[in-house]
Amino acid sequence: MGPDALRQSPKHHTAVFLHAGWRCASTYVWSRFRRNPQTTSFYEPFGEVLARCSSKRIQRVTAQGWDSRHPPLLLPYAEEYRPLLRPLLKGVPGYRREFALERYFPTRKGLAPEVRYLSRLIRHAQRRGTHPVLGFSRSLARAPGLKSELGGYHVLLRRNPVQQWLSCRSYRAEVPLSYFESCHFLILALAPADSPAHRFARTLGLPPLPRGLPQQLRALQGGPLSFSDELSFRAFTAVRLLSYAAAEPAADLVLDIDRLGLSPQYRDAMHARIRADVGLSIDFDDCKVPSHDPARVAVDFAAVERDVRERLASFGADLEPMPAPIQAGGT
Repeated sequence: MGPDALRQSPKHHTAVFLHAGWRCASTYVWSRFRRNPQTTSFYEPFGEVLARCSSKRIQRVTAQGWDSRHPPLLLPYAEEYRPLLRPLLKGVPGYRREFALERYFPTRKGLAPEVRYLSRLIRHAQRRGTHPVLGFSRSLARAPGLKSELGGYHVLLRRNPVQQWLSCRSYRAEVPLSYFESCHFLILALAPADSPAHRFARTLGLPPLPRGLPQQLRALQGGPLSFSDELSFRAFTAVRLLSYAAAEPAADLVLDIDRLGLSPQYRDAMHARIRADVGLSIDFDDCKVPSHDPARVAVDFAAVERDVRERLASFGADLEPMPAPIQAGGT
């Protein structure tokens, strides 16, 4: 059963793709789909931990095992991958390390490796008589290609961008950048040559990067570049603008996480919409989105966004229309 057959799958087995950036409540939304027994819900199909996945590792990595701020999960994040593992071999079949960041922005060669890999996950879920649900935080720029090749129902998650970045920033410990912040720099630096993302990366003064994500993170955080809050927000904003400009046209549904946390009427509307579109009943009644105090950070968020938008446009990026002035609050 190849990609063409998957595209023709009956409605009651429709694959659901959840596209988001980091710290967009994507784990919460995915977990609410996972609660429905009519789904087989895969967590972070492009996450780098899948490269060395094993039954023991799956058992160890849980929402309670780190400062995840995720909702309590009855099962480990990657439980759904366990039946796919091969005896004595580590890693989910078909997964490649470069899926995590290096292929975030597609090249002209397309997404054939991703499509083959995700097709395996989709077939596994459909053979169980369930909806495949794939919850991503690394797929936004690949959403159009994935929809073109695999069909399915694509949900785009949005959160107030300042609050999203502040959540990423809040994970700093003894390093100048959190993992989430670092990944935004790496996504830009690893983008295809002469793409708007790569051209923008050159304006940030990033150091040369070795091969391998652990080595890249060390090189970035231990390099000569002096990181500031403004520089971090600048990299985040570039990735966000380019990502959502790509993903928006592929979305069958845009889910506003801030409204989901504040409005019972909006939660009811989204419940009804998803049920009507794919036949799944998804309960968001306990959605709560925390907020961070933007006044603790000396960044002119609106000015940075304007400047990043102008620079990306000068590099040939086709961005979404300018929204209302960026707000730092939680709504």
